[in-house]
Amino acid sequence: MVNPQILREILSDFYDRVFKDTMISFYFKGKDKERLIEKEMELTLALLGEKVKYTGKPLKSSHFPHEILGGHFDRRTQILKEVIGKHSLPPEIAEAWIEHTLALRDQITKDAPGECAD
Repeated sequence: MVNPQILREILSDFYDRVFKDTMISFYFKGKDKERLIEKEMELTLALLGEKVKYTGKPLKSSHFPHEILGGHFDRRTQILKEVIGKHSLPPEIAEAWIEHTLALRDQITKDAPGECAD
């Protein structure tokens, strides 16, 4: 289990980077960063075995209208890997988090791994 305060720090760092990233920041324009952090906290804590209920919109219905390309999904995943590495999470937690993120791909983008439609 990861300390919720540490998780919040990781997600704050992550979303700070995402909101500034040249490749994907446009997806987040006008979005409430604090709300995104809260929803991501719920998803991640539940993934890590905490009894937390995700209260956000279904991932597929909230992401598909934005037509997120595979490369954009991959960029977000890369930023998450870098931020997780920076915060030195235990390897088993870091691996579970990234595996979970990758497992959500088909709910975020229509592109298969390695594919980026134009």
